Parts: sequence; C-alpha cells; structure tokens
Amino acid sequence: MTVFSSINEFEYNGTFEGIRKDVIVSQMIKALQKHFPSICDKNYELSLFLPIFQRYILENSSITHELDSERIRLLNITEFTEFEDIQDNDALDDALLTKLATVKLNDKVDSVIGKQSPLFEVKNGKCSLDIILQQIQNLNISFNCDVPLIFITNPETESQISDFLRESYPCNKVEWKTLVHSSFPAIDKDTLLPAVFQMNVCEDDLWYPCGSGNLIDTLYFSGELDNLIVQGKEVLFVSNMENLGATVDLNILSYMITNDINYLVEVVDRTANDSNTGVLATYESTLRLVDYKYLSRESARKCRTVNTNNIWINLRKLKNLIESDSLNLPICSSETKTVISNSQFMETLHLQTHLGDCIGFFSNSQVIKVPRNRFLPLATCEDLFLLKSNLYDLDKNGILSLYPLRFELLPSIKLGDEFDNYGTFKIGIPDIPNILELDHLTVTGNVFFGRKIILRGTVIIICDEDDVITIPDGSILENVIVRNKSQLEDIGQF
Repeated sequence: MTVFSSINEFEYNGTFEGIRKDVIVSQMIKALQKHFPSICDKNYELSLFLPIFQRYILENSSITHELDSERIRLLNITEFTEFEDIQDNDALDDALLTKLATVKLNDKVDSVIGKQSPLFEVKNGKCSLDIILQQIQNLNISFNCDVPLIFITNPETESQISDFLRESYPCNKVEWKTLVHSSFPAIDKDTLLPAVFQMNVCEDDLWYPCGSGNLIDTLYFSGELDNLIVQGKEVLFVSNMENLGATVDLNILSYMITNDINYLVEVVDRTANDSNTGVLATYESTLRLVDYKYLSRESARKCRTVNTNNIWINLRKLKNLIESDSLNLPICSSETKTVISNSQFMETLHLQTHLGDCIGFFSNSQVIKVPRNRFLPLATCEDLFLLKSNLYDLDKNGILSLYPLRFELLPSIKLGDEFDNYGTFKIGIPDIPNILELDHLTVTGNVFFGRKIILRGTVIIICDEDDVITIPDGSILENVIVRNKSQLEDIGQF
C-alpha cells in the first residue's frame, strides 16, 4: 500500500476557500510526489492521510467547519440502556472472558498533565500503568483466563511504556503488546499543503496524532484484528489509558454477546468537572460524538451525560465494515499555531477522526448509562487532585473506590494556569488536603499549600499576580475566600 495507490477518484464540484476543489487536491498530490523521497518512511501514514484530505475538501467549502447547534439533538433517557437493568451476577458465565480482548488508547502526544503522564505517580506510589496492569492481572487470576491487553500509543511514549512494563512486570499474568498509532502532517492554512514541506523546523512538531478513529486502521493493517479473530476473540473493549475506572465488566460483556450487540458505548452522569467533554447525540439524524462546545446554550443546560470513550466492539462486524469500505467516519478539523521561530508561528490545520463516531455505522448499536466509578479520568491536574485525595481508596487489585459517604457526588475543583502541568502542580500542592467535606475549590495565582490541610465547604483562594499566598501546615479552611496572606492569620489550625 503506497500513498499514491490510495488516491480516490472523486468528482469535485464547487470551491474550497475560493479555490477549485480539484486544483487543491491536485496540488496536494503533486507535493507528495515531489517530496516523497524525503518522507518515504511516512508512506503508511500518508496513504491514510490523502483519502481523509480528499474527502474533507470534497465535503466542505472552507477551513472553518463547525456543526450547526440547531441540528444537534440530545438523547433522551429512553434511548439509554441502564446498567442496573442488565446486572445479573447470578447468571454470569465467566467463560465469556475467553472471547474478550482489551485496548488502552494513549493517542495524545502532549496531554494537559504532561507527555510522561502514564508514568506519573497517582496513588500509593502507583502510576497509571501499574494500576492498569493490576486490574487486568487480577481479572485473569480471579477467573483463570487470559484476557490480552493492547496499548495503542504514540511514538513519543511507546518506548517509555514498553520499557516500564518489561522492567516492572517481567513475569505477570498479562499478555500485553504495544502498537503505535499514525500521525498526519499538519496543513499550512495559507497554502493547504503539508507544513513539513515548507518550514525548516523540527519535523516532529509538524506531525500530529490523527485521532482515536485511527485505532481501526492500526488494528487492521498491523494484522492484529485478524490475529484476535483467529484466537477466538469476539469482543474488543476499548478505553482511554487515562481512565482508571475503565475495568472489564462481565455484566456488560454478557449483555453484549447475549443480545448480539455490535457496538456499545458507555456514558455517565455529568459533573461540574466534565464541562468540556464529548456528548453522544444525533446530528442530522445520525448518532455520533459531538463536542460539547457545539451545543446550544439550551442543550448545554439540559445535557446530563458525558461520553466515557469506554467502547465495546464486535470484532467480526468491525472487519466487515472495514473491508466493505463502509466506515467513512466524520472528519473533525481544528486549527492550531505551530512555533517556527522565537517570534514567528504558522497557522495549521489538523484533520482527525474519532472512534466514538463509529456508533452510527454499526447495526444494533447501543448506549449504556453506567455508574460514575467507571469514568475516573486523569486528563487534567484537577483530575489528579481528586484521585490522589482521600476521597479515593486504591486496593491491591487496582480498583479505585470513592469514599462511600460522598454518594458519588464529587466536589468541583478549579485550578488556575499555575497548576496546569505535573511539575508546577507538585510544587504548589505537594500534599493533597483532606477534602472529605469539600464542595468547591478554586485556586488561582501563586498559591502554595502546606501539609495536613483540611478543606471544607466552599474554598476560594485568589492570589494577585505580584503576590504569593502560602497556606500553613495544619490549616483548616472552611467556607472562606482568601485574597491575601494576612487573612490566613485568623485561619484555624489543628
């Protein structure tokens, strides 16, 4: 498979950004042909990129491509399957686990927390990878099965993950492997050509992960999809590596196989900490994943669920859709700025597809509403704050449990830009406060927490740009707004 064998014959009508569509596509093909000797190692990625680029130009008339909020319809409660309705622990057959394989997605090159986030300590000295391995290992030991674990990762973290697992778990009860997802070239908005052909900058900066939808191509073209089917695997459970609540659930697996469901996606109740996550909705009568930002004000107010990206897929049905060329997932575009020198940047266009959009292509697909403990994301430092706190307990099997008296009600946590990566987070909050009775926390500015602090009710700490606020060891902050360090003199301690 070469980049040029992937060229599709389309009839291009109209213009894109005022230029004839056939001219734009022709220019792209000529540029790839001209520069191919210098990028032949990217042949596979480019063979996937070109059809996506062609289809995006064909389907749109401008770079700015946003969904019409008036055409988005939220799902109502009758369109969800409730997890409580499928639970039947007495009727479960653990032999079904022989038909299951699992995938953990790590398709972000630069997460909010940091590029090495799978290796950051989360709780009790354990990082995300420790917890994931413990979860699968406990499953295989408890049910005497061999559920395999596949990591779909990016080039920057693949070696980190592989080296860590080989060194830390040389003899564990988990068959694991890593596959690297594809990257696409960033497109210069001005020329609509790959920026890598035009700028003398670090090449890696001009390639980006092409979205979770690339999981399909990665499994198929690597041969892993066929391998799993040959091994007798029927269902693939996919989840984000950063979701530490995404464990194998035998109730869901049994429900899917018993009812011949081909595609099942989990949603949970939305909290104040989920304001910008994806939503499953219908758009122009097709069920798909919709970015929260596209919802109208009224729809956003009514939105009560959030997509977890915990997805269960029938492997044979997936293969049939791939080989019949029936998975033309919606293409999402985003604009970004790439630094090319100390004082210059280039505006570029990224094209991506998302696995959640597959739901509109499978027959007998469903959405299931599951308990909140199946969605414990670790995408931001606010998430890390919650998981490291005494609200959660981590047992020896890698299961995180919420403090029971919270009744699944989490406090709202808002941390300023000063805490937006793991390094600054650890400096500002070296010891997570006791937050069992906390409802809301906002912290902005140069704020530094001491140790053994208790937060209760609503706590707001706002530090001016030129000031510093240090919360002393042992402080008790309850229903208070702190704007300067002098206020702390009256704060209680224990």
